[in-house]
Amino acid sequence: MKLLPVIFLAGDAKILKDEYVENFCRKRHLKRIKVNVEEKDAAFNLLSQVGFFFDGVLLDVVDFDEWKKDDQKKLLEMAEPSRISVIVRTEEGVKAKEVVQLSLPKPWEQEKWIDYVSERLRKHKISASQKIAELIFERVGPNDELLEREIEKLACVTDRPTEETIQQVISQYVRSDIDEFCFRVSMGDFEKAHVLLGSILKTTEPIVVVASLARHFLDLYKIVLFVEKRENYPWPVIKEVSEKLGVGLGKTARFLGFSFKGAGKSVNHVSLYDAEKLEKILERLYWLDLAVKSSPTPNLAIHSFLDQVRKIMGEKP
Repeated sequence: MKLLPVIFLAGDAKILKDEYVENFCRKRHLKRIKVNVEEKDAAFNLLSQVGFFFDGVLLDVVDFDEWKKDDQKKLLEMAEPSRISVIVRTEEGVKAKEVVQLSLPKPWEQEKWIDYVSERLRKHKISASQKIAELIFERVGPNDELLEREIEKLACVTDRPTEETIQQVISQYVRSDIDEFCFRVSMGDFEKAHVLLGSILKTTEPIVVVASLARHFLDLYKIVLFVEKRENYPWPVIKEVSEKLGVGLGKTARFLGFSFKGAGKSVNHVSLYDAEKLEKILERLYWLDLAVKSSPTPNLAIHSFLDQVRKIMGEKP
């Protein structure tokens, strides 16, 4: 049997790595043996075996980054001459003969994540529009394992989901505190926004917050350009705006001042903004994005942005 080099699966796409290993085993008729750092001695023992008894085995090292450097080196030295196939999963950069890069989009790359969701839906033979993929991502967020679990659940229910199906079947994982923060900013409640921001930045990367703000104000900009200004909007109009602009129904309702039962009072954003104000805010968001990526004090830059929005909202059109 020809000796195969150790295959490194690099990157952070856990589900894609699982699929790669499954396909590898199926094509070569191999039995997968999962190995983690606690079972390293068993892996060394297996690799030390001689003869052809273990030709039909794949050693899947699932947490290589957690191994001590000496143990990593020992594993690779033993794997090279072995007849046992070995796949090593790592999230670090690797220089090796056989490296397969399986990475996910960055948390703030929403369009790439929606493309990823669409691909996973197709993988599970679910026929769905981009709007459905957006709704799923909106509810679950940038987590490939949670997305896979929810899409598998959806596949058990239907292969042609509607927006109502998504609301009923897909669990809500995305943190509501960032959404609430964005609305506090756009409503002009800056004292509460600063407090929420301080709390959010303790556990969330600044660039993720900026991306959320950008999506929030872009959606608001589309709505302000599209709708006719009025004091209040009936539900059929809200639903129509949501469908035509591709903005979430709940988000559209809140932008247009519709208050859900049990929730706080919403503010009609169309009465607060015009296109000129929003264009100024979007321009500052562009510069904020650059600042957060290059500044040694990104948190301060976001707090400063809130003060800029406060000033813009106080300006006359």
